[in-house]
Amino acid sequence: MKRNLSRHRAPDDLGLDFPVSTPDLPFEIGPRPASAVPRLSYITGFEGTQMFGHGTDVLDTTEHTVRYKEDLKLLAADGITTFRCCIPWHKIERVRGVYDWAWTDRYLGYVRRLGLRPIADPLHHTSFPQWLEHGFANPEFPEIYRDFVRAFARRYPWISDYTIINEPLATAVLSGFMGEWYPHWRDRAGVVPIILGKAKAISLITPMLERMVPNLRIVHVDTCEEHHALDPESQYHTDFGNDLRFVVLDLILGRVDEAHPLWATLTEHGLSPEDAAWFRDNPSRIDVLGLDYYAHSELGWTVEGQSDDFLPRGFKAVALSYVERYPFPIMLTETNVRGRIEDRISWLKYMVGECEALVPELEARGGRFEGFCWYPYIDSTDWCSLVRQPNRLIDPQGIYYLCSRFNRQRSELSHLYAALARGEIGSAELPAYRFEEPVLVGRRVGKYLPHMAHWSWKDGVPSLT
Repeated sequence: MKRNLSRHRAPDDLGLDFPVSTPDLPFEIGPRPASAVPRLSYITGFEGTQMFGHGTDVLDTTEHTVRYKEDLKLLAADGITTFRCCIPWHKIERVRGVYDWAWTDRYLGYVRRLGLRPIADPLHHTSFPQWLEHGFANPEFPEIYRDFVRAFARRYPWISDYTIINEPLATAVLSGFMGEWYPHWRDRAGVVPIILGKAKAISLITPMLERMVPNLRIVHVDTCEEHHALDPESQYHTDFGNDLRFVVLDLILGRVDEAHPLWATLTEHGLSPEDAAWFRDNPSRIDVLGLDYYAHSELGWTVEGQSDDFLPRGFKAVALSYVERYPFPIMLTETNVRGRIEDRISWLKYMVGECEALVPELEARGGRFEGFCWYPYIDSTDWCSLVRQPNRLIDPQGIYYLCSRFNRQRSELSHLYAALARGEIGSAELPAYRFEEPVLVGRRVGKYLPHMAHWSWKDGVPSLT
């Protein structure tokens, strides 16, 4: 495919004037023909995880902190009005009880000026202040974090959408079960106190926001996962994983009692009968259930450990298992794949198709699909080290890619995503490029190929760098 390397000027009313690469698309973009395929709403977001102990975060290392006007203008130019918006609590409250809103005032003021709708995300993974010993497991964490969210809501009363804690289960597993993130605890004795601290915070903050925020919308975001036992010996571990994926939701919705499959684990490691009764008496509200799905979200297990020798059910099927348990409107709040532009386009095609197929099934149940989110909008950094070291190593996973000088670059992917956002195309119009080996194996996309067997595949071409 020929690439057009001419200068591209974005709409004048947004003030964009910088060179970006504009590819020739494989089709003409115009009015989308009438079709039974549903039109989806598209959102995105900017990664902001703190690299705990280093005084910086991905907002800094991707230069979003200083280039936010450019990034937000691109967002508006692409017709995307809603985005997941990381709020850097760890920077705002460097000293307990003392809030520095200087950057946040500038940032959110510009968001409002552009007419964008942020889904506020004040605690993305381990982005809590350095002084909070043991993080989520600190006994004071729920009240400390509630105080911060109260101060935030008072300062920005026009923001109505909140993700109170991003991916509470996934972060708890990485922090308390696997020991990868602070406080680096391991096993069930480590993960349970972190889960309980997060659930208590969510349950305290939700009614507070209900009192403070008109038109409040709580978008609860966590992993959309499923575990598969590939031999009888792995059934116990698989059952634990499938029960654990629901435990935060079950706690905040007041569904944990003696009959819960994890009751013994929870009570052995910190849940008192009084706390369990408190959760049951104070169920939280969820307006949208946000589900994050990647090629690694479905896990196979054998007696020897993890295995990819199985056929995933796919996002639609796994999402419906969540809807059966929690009948809320749902949103795909994260997906991406680390790879070339062409690899990302093909994964986008798969996920858009899954969501298009999901919509009628949700509607038949009286449900609703709230939106599709490729996350992040621009390439992230340092996820190759699980954001433990601020080496500024670019992760090729965004809608816009970063060159070596961290300039934001357009590609076929960014044009396709904008066309999706404007309702001009759907999954059928997205091209299918053959995945490269690092993505098929290293990113575990290969196990999805049977779902894609009907596609008309194309050979990829070198992406712009």
